[in-house]
Amino acid sequence: MNERIRELAKQSGLWFVTPREDLIDDFAELIVQECIDCLTPLSLSLTPLSRSHSMVGAAQDTIKEHFGVE
Repeated sequence: MNERIRELAKQSGLWFVTPREDLIDDFAELIVQECIDCLTPLSLSLTPLSRSHSMVGAAQDTIKEHFGVE
């Protein structure tokens, strides 16, 4: 489990209710994927040559890397 996800689970109290790392991992990955998916429509609305297009992809990659989601 990504350390940041563990810290957030503890801050939210989720860690004390459900200390099972596998459940927290699954839940966190779903939330992170939802965030990444929210950027997809923005990416699709831009032209391929647009600088913002590459910035959306970079933002998606940064989110994945930060939370350790593939």
